[in-house]
Amino acid sequence: MIGLVVATHGTLGEALLATAAMIVGRSEQVCALSLSRDHDPAELHALLARAVEEVGTDGDGVLVLVDMFGGTPANIGMTLLEPGRIELLTGVNLPMMIKFFAYRDSCPLEQLAERLQGCARDGIVLAGELLNRPA
Repeated sequence: MIGLVVATHGTLGEALLATAAMIVGRSEQVCALSLSRDHDPAELHALLARAVEEVGTDGDGVLVLVDMFGGTPANIGMTLLEPGRIELLTGVNLPMMIKFFAYRDSCPLEQLAERLQGCARDGIVLAGELLNRPA
């Protein structure tokens, strides 16, 4: 089973995990890491590395979802990347997380990350544009 770490600024990751659990049920090998200004970079690196190890105990890999590219969670997470073992995807959102739980047992880490990337893009809809299209 692929493990999941949701590392975000503030408590966004905790809220996303709680909301996903409300929809798909609670799951194993997942955790949220809430980063704040009170943490120094070395402490954040240690916290994220420990979280990755905790959720990746069965060896199927770990996906780290972060809120935005270039932010501290992403920058620290990128130092942990290991092909086939640890991958990082930015722009975490609820549709992405729901798909994670649907596919985590049925595809390898890299394929799962690619599917979630597409799901995140497809989940962004400009409703006015959609509703104003001619039939």
